[in-house]
Amino acid sequence: MMRFDPFRDIEELTQRMDRAYSGGQGVTRFSPPVDIHEDEKGLELTLDLPGISPSQLQIEAENNTLTVQAERKYSRAEGKTAHRVERAYGTFVRTFSVPAKYDLSKVEADFDNGSLTIHVPRSEAAQKRSITVRSGGQPTPSRTVEAEQRAEMTES
Repeated sequence: MMRFDPFRDIEELTQRMDRAYSGGQGVTRFSPPVDIHEDEKGLELTLDLPGISPSQLQIEAENNTLTVQAERKYSRAEGKTAHRVERAYGTFVRTFSVPAKYDLSKVEADFDNGSLTIHVPRSEAAQKRSITVRSGGQPTPSRTVEAEQRAEMTES
């Protein structure tokens, strides 16, 4: 039994339309899938980019926006007839809005076996800190306070 996935159906329809209007070249739009994970250190974005070398990648980070761009070219050797072209080719641009609690000036990227992993660390202001609370001039055990809680404490 196959699970219903409306997004897969929409993507398939888009690819069929691209093939229909591309003059029969059979070249489809290239939009690599991405996984985004978050932990206490920051964000981790992983994109599948088979057929692309690290030198073809362009990554930009500014104004709370992270952009990844590259091109996978379609090449058909002279004298060969394409009977079926299902892999996507062309230039892609993926843009991600990054909340202000992450530091885009310290972005790192690793490329391994066709997979690009981008690490975006939390900013210093958003890091958990241990705060010692004094009572009657005597220190009490420290406790960890989230950045959002610190902001609320300073506003009150």
